Amino acid sequence: MKRRDFIRNTGWFVVGAAVVGLPGCATDDGTAEAAPDELTAASSRFPQGVASGDPRASSVVLWTRVVPTSGTAAVCVRVQVAMTTRFDALVVDREITATSASDHTVRVLVTGLRAATDYHYRFVIGTERITGRTRTAPAATADVQVNLAWVSCQDFLAGNYGAYRQMLIDDAARPEADKIHAVVFLGDMIYETRNDISQVPIDDNFTPIAITNRDGSPRAIPPFPSGGGSRAGVNFAATVDDYRHLYKAFLADPDLQAARARWPFVSTWDDHEFSDDAWQSQANYTNDATLDEPDQPRRVAATQAWFEYVPTQLTGAGGVRGVPSQAEDFSPTSVSSAPFTAPNDDNFTDEPNNAAAIDAITIYRSLRFGKHVELVMTDERSYRSDHAIPEELTQNPVFFTPRNVVPLPLVNTLDAGRTANNNDPPDTVSFLGGAVVFPNVRKASPPGTILGAEQKAWWKETMKRSDATWKLWGNEVALLRLRIQQLGATDVSDRVVTADSWDGYATERNELLGFLRTQAIKNVVVLTGDIHSSYAGVLNDNFDAAVGIPVACELVSAGIASNSLFSTFELVTRAADPALRSLVTVDASGVGGSRFVENLNLLLLGGVQAAGTFAGAIAQGAPQEVALGAALAASDPNTNPHVRYVDTNAQGYGYAKITATQIAATITTINRPINAPTDAGPGVKRTASFVIPKDNPAGMIGPVVTGTKPFPLI
Repeated sequence: MKRRDFIRNTGWFVVGAAVVGLPGCATDDGTAEAAPDELTAASSRFPQGVASGDPRASSVVLWTRVVPTSGTAAVCVRVQVAMTTRFDALVVDREITATSASDHTVRVLVTGLRAATDYHYRFVIGTERITGRTRTAPAATADVQVNLAWVSCQDFLAGNYGAYRQMLIDDAARPEADKIHAVVFLGDMIYETRNDISQVPIDDNFTPIAITNRDGSPRAIPPFPSGGGSRAGVNFAATVDDYRHLYKAFLADPDLQAARARWPFVSTWDDHEFSDDAWQSQANYTNDATLDEPDQPRRVAATQAWFEYVPTQLTGAGGVRGVPSQAEDFSPTSVSSAPFTAPNDDNFTDEPNNAAAIDAITIYRSLRFGKHVELVMTDERSYRSDHAIPEELTQNPVFFTPRNVVPLPLVNTLDAGRTANNNDPPDTVSFLGGAVVFPNVRKASPPGTILGAEQKAWWKETMKRSDATWKLWGNEVALLRLRIQQLGATDVSDRVVTADSWDGYATERNELLGFLRTQAIKNVVVLTGDIHSSYAGVLNDNFDAAVGIPVACELVSAGIASNSLFSTFELVTRAADPALRSLVTVDASGVGGSRFVENLNLLLLGGVQAAGTFAGAIAQGAPQEVALGAALAASDPNTNPHVRYVDTNAQGYGYAKITATQIAATITTINRPINAPTDAGPGVKRTASFVIPKDNPAGMIGPVVTGTKPFPLI
């Protein structure tokens, strides 16, 4: 099936404003349409709510999913758009058809709209309706303030979606000029597994917490329609119906529905929309180097479901003048699972099934919000190369997982491939002071990549040619280096928290940030999710240089509901050596503190000596204030000097006000979202505010923290 035929037949419509009064069609059950004043709000036909996406100055995408009254019958739906909640002056009144080919989802691109304008829309079937509100972007020359929120990582099983309810509450209290215009979603809309132990929240006694939905029902994912796949004890989505099953379950959450009905979302994906720590169409459930995990049919299934359930404009999306858009809608393709071949010189695997699976859609794109904001959205899974450190090097108890807490020199050397050591790569690589030596299997390889060659070229041209005051990068995985100093006398290498982020692809990170420096591209601010914790800091052109040059800033918000990075490290170290565990968490309950002090924050901000000093003082019975004073005195300012803020035990969202002269941003941490949700929301635990002045990334001001400050702030 050709792409245009697929689009025409599967719920994708383009409607111009002022299209009113088109001839009707019969509904699937023959019910006549009611007059507007007879319509009542109902969800039985619209169980996943409504949404809008990719707002531009004259267009926006509207979305819903309907339920047929019987089987797989097509459903006739009326979409209406107006400028008032009364819907008394319709600018769109169009009947469209939802079919089983798209799981009865419909996506409507409404064109011809006014810039920077609120619109109300609704979908109508018979006597039932569901309503949403959206907003178009300001014109490219408009000198106006733009307000964006950013979110990511909404593991349905790890917590409720109270962060969205808190966003709604917080926004209602803001002045009109400061209210959110759009939400940037940075990935992990769904999680592809339904029984992973990492998804289960636990209490302080290591007991699983039973989470309930708003209606009191258990928060659980029913079995997959196909039964799903199974590998390494994990049950994961395997077919398009399995992935649709997940979207339907996740999007049934009323707080998520309320947010999607309130604001347009600009979305990209990360790994869990397909498979944890994925690269191209490769999964990573096992750490056995003898097992290949190509999942090309699964990659296509995941892509189709994402396209059906996430409102985006891809084909015809536009972008920066002079930079051709490469975004393309999903196109069906038939592929088989096949072993990967060696990557080409751009580090992409040309194996035909992999190439076809990846080429089924292209989602990277940019959107303009007035004179001051270019929002650049990247895809950091489809084109990335394999992780730098092969699995066979990680079968060692000193690692937490194959891609986490890995030696910095080792990952840098392997990532650089044939360019390592000034294009003279070593024959072997080692760690633990040379106690463990392996052949350098990346010696002849090109350097690692996250963006891939074509997307990287597009990113560079977009950043260079955009005349917006601020270039905001919607980036999935952290760019900031998160270094952990050597952990002991026998471990002589510093480490990085995760090699699944840009710390595992430092060669390309240096290339991109160096490009900003050499091209004098100013006012780049990176909005990031993924890592289940919050950070803020300055991005240097090269974190390995003796003196780095600041070229951008990064703001990282924690996940909506996913278990925090701290909770993951705390879980992993429960059975570890006590000295190692104390660098992650300390029990200070005996001296009036918390049972689980987040010493991991101090480890990242002040180094091993600081974290160890705090743990040792607490063990000797010192009051927490005294122990912290000693720790801060022992802190190494060179640990991660570019990092201004760390909160590893958090869930929440980010918010930014962008003007001609500055970005004022706030990272909000909510109370842990494990209690039954209510209209009152989970409540705010803390906020951390920052100001980034124009033309001066090193001048980032903050954090200014309200509420309960994260350890070790006092």
